[in-house]
Amino acid sequence: MFRLFRLYRSILLCLMTFSLSLEWGPLGEERLRWGMASGDPFVREVALTFDDGPRERGMQELIEALYPFDLTASFFLVGKFAERYATITLSLHEAGHELENHTFTHPKLYTLWTEKIMREMERCNEVFENLNLPPAYFMRPPGGSFNLKVFNAVRRMDMRLGLWDVNTADYTGRASEDIIRTIMSTVGNGSVILMHSGVPNTVRALPELVRQLKARGYRIVSMRDLWNAGAI
Repeated sequence: MFRLFRLYRSILLCLMTFSLSLEWGPLGEERLRWGMASGDPFVREVALTFDDGPRERGMQELIEALYPFDLTASFFLVGKFAERYATITLSLHEAGHELENHTFTHPKLYTLWTEKIMREMERCNEVFENLNLPPAYFMRPPGGSFNLKVFNAVRRMDMRLGLWDVNTADYTGRASEDIIRTIMSTVGNGSVILMHSGVPNTVRALPELVRQLKARGYRIVSMRDLWNAGAI
């Protein structure tokens, strides 16, 4: 089922790219792809990503859980939370993690007009700029739900859709053992693993999860590293 989901996401991105080429004309080689759900299927690398942060609680524990492994995770931040909890946002950056755009208010983007979609992205980017953070490269639509309007807005903003192919559903209160089991049973080369900020069982799962991923020979990298290696 997860493999079919991964294939569906890739096909949908290709179809949207084709649709945009009809509307806007041929896309140059340097802009052939406007989103990713996973990386190179021939490279043994995976990305750990965390949505919906920063949260008021649990973020320091998350940073500390990742610290011993000297890895870069990708955090998709909600702009209003990044602004409200600016100290935590800066701590994530100082810890060496990659910060990406998860809109400003976390709306259902596919229900909005293109201009409002772009404004959600812009406001989140403005928070990053005001905090002197590197600009976001990816935008992850809340819930992973998007349509041609969202895809078009991302293209106009010169950003990329940052999706995933392994969903832990950790926000449902699953035990840490179940989170690890879900990941290890579905992970593959280039996988983008979706988790969430501020979930205690996710924090508890991380040391064993990283150990098992490394034991299988996976290198844990950022979303941008996966993109540079070749995304689908």
